Amino acid sequence: MKQPKISISTITYYKKEDIRILNACLSNWFTDPKTLHFTSPNMTYPFNLKKWISISYKEKNNKTIIIKIDNWIVGHLSIKYEEDQKSAHLFHLIIDSDHLRKGLAKKLISFAEEIIKKANINKITLNVVKKNKAALKLYDSLGYTDKGKNRFGWVKMEKLLIN
Repeated sequence: MKQPKISISTITYYKKEDIRILNACLSNWFTDPKTLHFTSPNMTYPFNLKKWISISYKEKNNKTIIIKIDNWIVGHLSIKYEEDQKSAHLFHLIIDSDHLRKGLAKKLISFAEEIIKKANINKITLNVVKKNKAALKLYDSLGYTDKGKNRFGWVKMEKLLIN
């Protein structure tokens, strides 16, 4: 049996064709309100791409990474650069439900960490809905530490990178 080809690349919310592709993927992934809430707690169901972009992607200091299996997008993760704090913030990690528990989220996060290191940034932050036990376990296993709660009650996590 042929091994699936896994590839990771960047995509943008500023190109019409990329937006079309992202809308198709995200609309398919967010058919369940719980999945949308775990990925983006400030979004309301049903998923709306224009609202998604207006809330999280109107600034140009973001980079979005996708993971593909045999040229089919199965995962998404975004990075927001916090220039003044010399840190980066990970958000909107989602893996297609048919591809969970295959190490794809770890691959996306590792790829993001390498991009962040190359930008000479050594601190990564992220927020997790406290009920999202799978995400909390994943980030803990990758060296992210719990830094308490943010103003919305989400778990704040942080990792310091060694360049």
